[in-house]
Amino acid sequence: MIHFLKTFLKKIMINNLPLPVDVIAILLKHKTLSISELIYHLAIDKDEEAQFKKMLKKMVSHNEIKISADNIVSLIRSSRLCVFKANKDGGGIAADVATKENIIIKKESDHYAIDGDEVMVINDGIDKNGSQLGVITEVIKHKITHLVGRVEQYKDKYYLISNNDHLLHYPVIIIGVNQVLNFGEVYKTRVVSYPMDKQSYFKVEMINTLGEDGDDKVFIEQVLIESNVPLEFSSETLNYVADLADEVSEDDMDGRQDLRQLPFITIDGEDARDFDDAVYCEANPDGSFSLSVAIADVAHYVKHGSALDIDAFDRGTSIYFPRRVIPMLPEKLSNGLCSLNPNVSRLVMVCHMDISADGDMLHYEVANAVIYSHHRLTYDTAQLYIDGVEEAPSDIIPNMSALYLVYKALLKSRAKRGAVEFESSEPYFQFDENGAVEKLVPRSRKEAHKLIEECMLAANVSVANFLNEHNHVTLYRNHDRPSEKKFTALKGYLDSLAIKFDAKQETVITKDYQRLVDSIRKRTDAPIVEQNILRSMQLAEYASDNIGHFGLAYERYLHFTSPIRRYPDLLVHRACKAVLAEKRYSYLRSIADMAEQVCLCERRAENLSRKVDSYYKCRFAQKHVHDEFEGVITSVVSFGIFVTIPSLMIDGLVHVTELGSDYFIFDEVHHALIGKSSGFKYSIGDIIKVAIANVDMDKLFIDLELANTYK
Repeated sequence: MIHFLKTFLKKIMINNLPLPVDVIAILLKHKTLSISELIYHLAIDKDEEAQFKKMLKKMVSHNEIKISADNIVSLIRSSRLCVFKANKDGGGIAADVATKENIIIKKESDHYAIDGDEVMVINDGIDKNGSQLGVITEVIKHKITHLVGRVEQYKDKYYLISNNDHLLHYPVIIIGVNQVLNFGEVYKTRVVSYPMDKQSYFKVEMINTLGEDGDDKVFIEQVLIESNVPLEFSSETLNYVADLADEVSEDDMDGRQDLRQLPFITIDGEDARDFDDAVYCEANPDGSFSLSVAIADVAHYVKHGSALDIDAFDRGTSIYFPRRVIPMLPEKLSNGLCSLNPNVSRLVMVCHMDISADGDMLHYEVANAVIYSHHRLTYDTAQLYIDGVEEAPSDIIPNMSALYLVYKALLKSRAKRGAVEFESSEPYFQFDENGAVEKLVPRSRKEAHKLIEECMLAANVSVANFLNEHNHVTLYRNHDRPSEKKFTALKGYLDSLAIKFDAKQETVITKDYQRLVDSIRKRTDAPIVEQNILRSMQLAEYASDNIGHFGLAYERYLHFTSPIRRYPDLLVHRACKAVLAEKRYSYLRSIADMAEQVCLCERRAENLSRKVDSYYKCRFAQKHVHDEFEGVITSVVSFGIFVTIPSLMIDGLVHVTELGSDYFIFDEVHHALIGKSSGFKYSIGDIIKVAIANVDMDKLFIDLELANTYK
């Protein structure tokens, strides 16, 4: 590169052309240089030196560079604030915070930035594919502040061995060790300094031990720390919550609709502890229904701009693991005052809706209210009442009957809209008395689940329309149509399976997707096909500009029904309260910034949940190393086949080198690996016998082999 610059510069100077700023930018990627250093690096001859300095002065006059009093040269170029997403081997993508444009950062241009860092980036040309290239000039804020890992000693130095993939292989040196270290334990450390020009490694100082390496609780603590999840509430928050009364006072209920005489009920999972929502329904003589969805009035307790509000915003959402919850709110609120527990008065925001026999919304209103939940039902119990296997308590029989009928009506509306409904179920972990995974079972969705879901959807869309009618800014829950890239990939996948799908990306509507899902219901590989259809869809996001919800086929939609565990719902409640008070809610920050923050928190929670689920799946798979199972090929790539084992509900990879002595060619069009000599083909949906060969707990990866290896 330097040789090229020298040659290029000679041509510039010979032809007396202006010096491109990119020439200087390449040299200043990681540091500033003096004029004499630039002359040295570019091999400027003595007789060319005056001309070169003249060119530099011209660049100063054009406001392209600046030269300090001590002759240090630095760029003046429009820098962009970005968030860096690192590749595992260096370089990566910098996402412009303002424009969302992705800028490619090559390894030599990453300025030692680590994944998640806020960085300043300048443009550095266009690559051969037309993508924007950039150079990181400064790290503004490091995302990683703490590191967790095991300790190893080499000579007189202690090293932290972390499983964090984002450290880019930089060593981590522990400084100031003044304690006896156990090499079998996992330690939490604080980053003192980061990799840089003169120090290509981290320096950390010891905080404390988390416990034995390999312990489940230690692993979860590790991923939480490394993801910067707030684990402690501020002292101001704890003091405020401690001073709250244990019960709702008469003063708190003043000015609210008193609905305590109505037999509201909650229906949640067996292990739920925070009850956001309660429902009540009446069947009217004309065939319509009056449905009331009451939601915990979290905004009454979480005051705008308070320490508790800041803590909740920083968390963004509760995070749910199989054996642990990281709540958005302190337990006294999440499981106590804000939870719609039975047989106690609770403050709520309620959405009253009149719904026709065909599921159409006739009228709705939003109000502050107080309720007294009559019963806490689980989904299993509610289903027994719905099926008539058991009789519901007499005081809620009319409510249960009307709820079931309004649910059936809302299903008609769903069918008319063409909302997409997937049948695949997520695995549920069952643990033994020692806390080890005993088995994974499918979490089935009963009618009781769907009943509550439809009631919540009706409330969410009604509140979205309520705020829209009053021209109040809010956070919508947007779901865009599939991108061209994802849609094209789905079409190719479906073509390889001879599944007909005539829709076009630019005109596709939700009903097209639902018809596709309906068409594959009876296929033996339906769960696999459904997963690929789901992957073709965009991720839902929060934003102040409404674009509608593609998957649910709603013109506008938001989240109102879970303010105990989701910060966007809390903001929606505040906006509703402002409208009811004939005021405008003034957000803590710009609505765009708040939308971005809650989206980041949501993705963080999802990624952590997936990682912990993978951990428990790998733990479970360790019990079955060398055991053989029937598997289904779910994906085919150039380096092997991904296989799910239905009986265990886990997935793994059979590497192409484990498929036998034949050379396998990847058929990208038909998603298959084909033996060059034998012609034998591995395709999506094929059923094969596999054995669990190895479980890598560091990478959370399960390696499979074709069966019979261990017989």
